Amino acid sequence: MESLRRYRIIACFTAPLHLAVAGIFGTGGAPSGRPELASWGTAIAQAHLAAAAGVVLTALWAHWFVAYRQRATAGAIGLQIAVAAAYLYFGAHVTLIDLAFNTGAGVATYLMICIMFGVLALMRPAISVPVYLLTYLVFAWLLERATVSASQLTSVRILALVAPALALMTSWINWSQYSKAVLLRRQLSRSNEAMAAQQHELAFLADHDALTGLYNRREFMRLAQLELRRASRVPGETAVIMVDLDHFKQINDRHGHPGGDAVLVATAACLQQALRVTDTLARLGGEEFIVLLPDTGREGALRVAAKLREALWQMVVVFEGTNIPVTASFGVSSMLAGTAASETATVDTIYAAADRALYVAKQLGRDRVEYAAPEG
Repeated sequence: MESLRRYRIIACFTAPLHLAVAGIFGTGGAPSGRPELASWGTAIAQAHLAAAAGVVLTALWAHWFVAYRQRATAGAIGLQIAVAAAYLYFGAHVTLIDLAFNTGAGVATYLMICIMFGVLALMRPAISVPVYLLTYLVFAWLLERATVSASQLTSVRILALVAPALALMTSWINWSQYSKAVLLRRQLSRSNEAMAAQQHELAFLADHDALTGLYNRREFMRLAQLELRRASRVPGETAVIMVDLDHFKQINDRHGHPGGDAVLVATAACLQQALRVTDTLARLGGEEFIVLLPDTGREGALRVAAKLREALWQMVVVFEGTNIPVTASFGVSSMLAGTAASETATVDTIYAAADRALYVAKQLGRDRVEYAAPEG
């Protein structure tokens, strides 16, 4: 496809060039004393006219493949081979005309076109080897049937072999360098994508829990402090609910850590589904979760905690064909902005109160909701 892209651009210059050469040779008369040059000029002009028409048609075809196919289909590869073969034959044909009339550039045209395709066309070795081999065989066959003087025949035979060989070597080197560059770009692209994904993952893990995808403790404390500052300006109430799964160690002992992880993931999803969009849920660590409830007082927080407790009761966790029942203890605390206690309050203040309430809930038998007010 890169060869077709290059050919599409080069055709914009070569087609007018062929037409110009055809015009020069077609309109130029033969000098006195060399009437055979008129036939030579006509033959050269006809060859360049045919080449110009072929370049225009194949360039349009190449444009269609590049613009609409964009992949190396069998048709695109066939077009690349056809263009190379046709141009190499053109070089051989013009060279034989020059040799027949003993004038013009001679074998230099054939050599120049071979080298040009070796440099500009990116052909795989599996394609370039048979193309240049066939080029030599066709040119050698035409050479034996052309009217070439015996003094030139030996040197032309040698050049007929050397020109495709040099072009093949050039094409091979060109293909090798281009292939290495493409592979290097692909490798760099994959490395950059992997690095970007890793950076995204690290940024996510900096403020999220890897297992549940919830906020971690550090990020929750930051968000909670921002919420307390906002509530002090509005003003409004802010509540916190701490959640501790009951007898989680027994779940790990009975079902292993994979079973415990499955319970944690299911619990996180269940709690998140039962909360409002404006509420913030985080995993403190282990089997402990915490919820931040903006614009929520004591009664509202207790209702939310009861709703979460009921949701966990109804949750079904199936691990390796076994149902794992889940219950939790809840500690609730809330704070009203504008009070004396709230003016100097920090996240630790309301967090400590919710932790005390959670301790009471666990001491009173677990699977219950308790409330504790923040201390001044």
